Amino acid sequence: MALFSGTRPLQRLFRRGPSVSRLCLEVRPDGIAWAVSPGRPSQQTGFAECLPAKRQQTLEELVSEYGWEGAPTILVLPIDQYQVFQVERPEGVEDSELADALKWKLKDFLDFSPTEAVSDSFPFPEDATRGRGALVNLVAARKSLVLELVSLVHDAGLALQKIDIAELALRNFAAALDAANVGVAVVHLRNTYGQMVVCRGDTLYLSRRLELSYDDMQDASRQEEAVQSLALEMQRSMDYFESQLGQAPPSVIRLVTKDSVLPLTSMLGSYLAAGIEAPDWSGFGLHNELDSRCLPAWSAGLEPAAGRSPS
Repeated sequence: MALFSGTRPLQRLFRRGPSVSRLCLEVRPDGIAWAVSPGRPSQQTGFAECLPAKRQQTLEELVSEYGWEGAPTILVLPIDQYQVFQVERPEGVEDSELADALKWKLKDFLDFSPTEAVSDSFPFPEDATRGRGALVNLVAARKSLVLELVSLVHDAGLALQKIDIAELALRNFAAALDAANVGVAVVHLRNTYGQMVVCRGDTLYLSRRLELSYDDMQDASRQEEAVQSLALEMQRSMDYFESQLGQAPPSVIRLVTKDSVLPLTSMLGSYLAAGIEAPDWSGFGLHNELDSRCLPAWSAGLEPAAGRSPS
């Protein structure tokens, strides 16, 4: 797949960019999350609340305020803006040609025409196929959505370097936590859903969307049921990682949540086989807890060696 921003073709969506200072953005329904030089001494993060109709104005104001004009930029797609499918990898096809070779398979998965999609691929771990043959992760997003976001970034005066997806961004964070290369699970909670990734080193094994409601969790009459439901989804994901992918599950789940007042680590911990704890942000050079809304954007620019937290 090749998109164009001005006269410059974009790189494949999910390739790693060069190791240089960069701006990372995630455009959400409630605003724009940003991170500059994640994991480095000069790092900055922030979240600008805005309605979708005000995105262009808001981003242009951020570019002007912080002097980002022309900055190399990574754009992260949230999990609800794309889909990932595991498909059989065709023999004799180079990695760079996989997305084009497999695009015809999208007609079996999408509720819209593959001609209206942009797609790319990333590896599926060989040791997790369990006799199913070589697999590959095939990613698809609506072309109209991607082009809208590309225009947003381009029109704000930024140099779009690549487009990433949330689970590969969170993979960077998980890899930086996994100093011993034994595997790590990360759960990121938003207002109405969460995302769980399980990785070993810089290899993503599992990504799951978790359904949740913060309103239910904060309501005394519904809190216990909501917490149990979330814990059950997390435990099922860990069980799948062990039974279907043939991997030893991590002993600890790192939880990043928007509400530091609600003691979710202890509330969830009583229902899970693994321990659960908040990340040690000081290992990444952060003096305060990271705003959870910025996690995917911040993680997208993070090099796996940029931070090491105790396991």
